[in-house]
Amino acid sequence: MSSRTPRWLPAVIGAVTFVAVLLGAGLLAGDWVKRNTEMRALIAQIEVSEQAMSDTQQAVQEAFGGFEAKAPLSADNQAALDELLMDAASAGLREVTRAGELVASVRAMPWHADILDAQDAYLAHNKAWQVYLAAAAKDPAEFAATHEDVNSTFAEAQEPLRRAIPVPDAYGLEADLDRIYAPPPEADSGPSEQA
Repeated sequence: MSSRTPRWLPAVIGAVTFVAVLLGAGLLAGDWVKRNTEMRALIAQIEVSEQAMSDTQQAVQEAFGGFEAKAPLSADNQAALDELLMDAASAGLREVTRAGELVASVRAMPWHADILDAQDAYLAHNKAWQVYLAAAAKDPAEFAATHEDVNSTFAEAQEPLRRAIPVPDAYGLEADLDRIYAPPPEADSGPSEQA
């Protein structure tokens, strides 16, 4: 009995191997594209959130700035300033909350745990801002207080966000994070919390 290998068998094995490698490479490339797309969407919504926080800080600084020349403030001026600050806090709360909902709406594949962790870490920062602005909407003295949760959650979100950027980075997401985490400009008055 002969145990000769049929002539067609090496060609079939080669073709099957080629197709398997091609499919595997296609799956890896598809997953890389999906990761880049998910992170681009997440960072885009984080930028919306950061802008809402920055806009709130600007409104608060403008409110304080309108009364600098009137120091020390009369009771009427203090009441007017407090009203402006509470309005800025209420408007900021609406925008920051809406932005947090946008960040939470970004979907990632369940096995992209690093992206989901980055999303959760940033949402903790957004939530800290919501708590801060809700308190300031009731008591404008909150703008003079330090809110350590706001600052610490911002710092804590950086590493998970950077870890979740795919390699290679197809959309320049690292540069986007560099802009988000750039040191804030010096401010003379108003809140010092990290956006």
